[in-house]
Amino acid sequence: MPERSPVGRRLARLRVSVSHCVKPRGKPAREGGIVVGDVHADQVRTWLCPTPNDRDRFMEMQPRLRAARVATIASALIIAAVMLPRVEWPVIAVAVVTVAIVLIGGGDLERRRRPELWVFFSAVVNLQVLVAVGVVLTGGPRTPLVCMVAVPVAMVATRFSRRGLIVGAPASALVVLAATLGVDPGYVVAHPESVVVPPALVVCIALYMDPLLSSDVRHRANSTLDELTGLLNRRSLEPRLAEVSQQAAMTGQPVSLVAGDLDHFKLVNDQWGHSVGDLVLSQAADAMRRCLRTFELLYRIGGEEFLLVLPGAREHDALTIAESLRAAVEEADPGGLGVTCSFGVATSHGADVAFEPLLKASDTALYAAKRAGRNRVELFNPRLSAAA
Repeated sequence: MPERSPVGRRLARLRVSVSHCVKPRGKPAREGGIVVGDVHADQVRTWLCPTPNDRDRFMEMQPRLRAARVATIASALIIAAVMLPRVEWPVIAVAVVTVAIVLIGGGDLERRRRPELWVFFSAVVNLQVLVAVGVVLTGGPRTPLVCMVAVPVAMVATRFSRRGLIVGAPASALVVLAATLGVDPGYVVAHPESVVVPPALVVCIALYMDPLLSSDVRHRANSTLDELTGLLNRRSLEPRLAEVSQQAAMTGQPVSLVAGDLDHFKLVNDQWGHSVGDLVLSQAADAMRRCLRTFELLYRIGGEEFLLVLPGAREHDALTIAESLRAAVEEADPGGLGVTCSFGVATSHGADVAFEPLLKASDTALYAAKRAGRNRVELFNPRLSAAA
């Protein structure tokens, strides 16, 4: 039996991990009612979640915030009950609507095309507006409810990147000014603390949450990104394979894998040293990444080995993309050493998508490309397995 291709050994180890990671086909895997990391092609880039990392963080936070949502609802109801003897029915209506918005804004996100925008506008923005209405109805600067504008700031910080915090904190400060100074400027002049304390609370929360948020985002990026190439790493690949498998089973769409391996890369390290090898890897990865659209995710799974996951791509589409990657590496000439790359393509469809055989098929096609002379793309053919 011929020796396995260089990427084959890595893929063989990866299959063991995937076999534990991929859930049975059928309903999507859920955590607390949320499909974790369920990313469709048109969902990837928004101003709140500009990267897949941001999207994954947002989706993973949803079930973790369930207790906070319950506490917010309970607090709104308690405040309404305490104030009931002194307020009229519009305030009660505001409390009920607030509860409804908190519930609606955090539910059924896996069906939303852009769940982060849905949460931001349906829950955070609307909650700020409702708090402002409640403040106005209960006396403007005279009511302690004005401090509740800090709640949406905390909601933004726990869910989104710094962009959300930059928008949410100033918006809350403006709500304070509108609901106090705009309602009773005379009272504000006589009692300046009514307009100073709430914004100070908002600013303090924002200042404390910002470094915490930045640290969390940085650590998540470090755990899922390859430090040398900036590509996604093997750790982030395993859950992605599970998600794509589940989506294919539900939608009937094809899934293609493109396995890539730099040709004669061991000679580069042996002759020129690992520093030059690192440069070649970085430049090759950059050349391939520039050919891909945002939602076409390329992974470095070890050494000089890469894997591209293409949900929704049929054989012809995957071959076209793989050929563009091959040509990009050849044109880039990483390190000026004439390094090229070989690729193997395999495709499966709908409920038949199972990543252990699909990984094996892409590996087999890659090995065929190596045998045929390298710097080429091969599509998996069942006869390749028989020949191997």
